[in-house]
Amino acid sequence: MAPRGPVYWRIVILLHVLGIFGLIYASLRESAFWGLGLLAYSFGLRHAFDADHIAAIDNAVRKLVSARSDSNGVGLYFSLGHSSVVLLMVLAIGLAADTYIFENAALRELGALIGTSVSGVFLVAIGIINLVVLFKALSAARRSGWRAADPAPRPSGPLAALLRPVLRLVSRSWHMYPLGFLFGLGFDTATEIGLLALSAGAAGQSASLIGILSLPLLFASGMTLLDTLDGVLMSRAYRWSSVTPGKRFAYNLVVTGISVVSALFVGCLQLSHLLEGRLPQAWLSWTDRIDFVYLGYGLVGLFAATWIGFAIARRGMRSKPCSGRSVKKKSC
Repeated sequence: MAPRGPVYWRIVILLHVLGIFGLIYASLRESAFWGLGLLAYSFGLRHAFDADHIAAIDNAVRKLVSARSDSNGVGLYFSLGHSSVVLLMVLAIGLAADTYIFENAALRELGALIGTSVSGVFLVAIGIINLVVLFKALSAARRSGWRAADPAPRPSGPLAALLRPVLRLVSRSWHMYPLGFLFGLGFDTATEIGLLALSAGAAGQSASLIGILSLPLLFASGMTLLDTLDGVLMSRAYRWSSVTPGKRFAYNLVVTGISVVSALFVGCLQLSHLLEGRLPQAWLSWTDRIDFVYLGYGLVGLFAATWIGFAIARRGMRSKPCSGRSVKKKSC
């Protein structure tokens, strides 16, 4: 069974402890490791805001909430899977004491093909699944007069049957671990490549293996911290919208709509990179200018603004007395 509640944060804390212990051990021999460790940690914090992370986690959370399943660990497991790729690559570099894997173009191209394909297909598929959920919620709302619609209906019908493999792929939080691992095979981000370069340089200077491994552990610490927080907050946000569907239905529509658009947009961008020779040059030059980190910042800010806006509106509604005989109830 997947860990729940505070256990998620214990795993995040454990990663921090291991990373800091390795950093202290390595710094006793070489003080420059302090700077390398801070860089690796900042890489992890930055990478957690990549648009594909935000879109994958938020849409998977939405799917699990729709299926009435625990979704708090989605961000943690996705981040752990992603971090495992970096850890294994850095371990290989440390053991080999050279940069063969890092410099091998064929391996990097194969990893990029697998990682980009998996992330693109998954994001488009999960986006379509949540789009079906959104349409079903709107349809139910129209039939009920926008009063008692279920904000998280389960998708059904021919399209749901077609996408059932993806539905089965993520039915528990821990199912995001292998997906995160496959996402990480791309190594198409500057943060991961930068971390590998740091590790390769440390290995070339005959640094200890513990010191070298402290870098991916610190990278994982920063990434799991923010990805876990994203998963937990989005789980609460979606479940908050499911408590009293009559009044919070609009909130659910807005958040689900943002998730759907972000998944489809980012997924299509990922898949377009696989068709570089068949797409117009103008399209490719436009997509190359998109910074996924800043796009991730924008998504986080949009979700946060939506949550804060509806929280303020909710408090305003609570301050107003209810009409009729429902004054004693918490919501009108």
